[in-house]
Amino acid sequence: MLSFVRIGDDGSMVACVTNFSGVPRTDYRIGLPAAGHWAEILSTDAPCYGGAGVGNFGGVRTEAEPSHGHPHSAAVHVGAYATIWLALTHPA
Repeated sequence: MLSFVRIGDDGSMVACVTNFSGVPRTDYRIGLPAAGHWAEILSTDAPCYGGAGVGNFGGVRTEAEPSHGHPHSAAVHVGAYATIWLALTHPA
């Protein structure tokens, strides 16, 4: 698993999470720098890409649980050999 957050000049944020294993990961906790709703804008495991359909279907909401050096976190679902992108759409 590898995750990172890109922050644009305008402050917009996109988190990228990649599962390099052949096992789907469910409820995998990632640290996030901002609280709120993070919309899933890409799942390479979606059926339209030939995937199994593992995803977060709409997005995830952060919890006040620190993780990976960030003050907030969320539990995400990532398919085998798949990548998801999450965009902060509704800051808390």
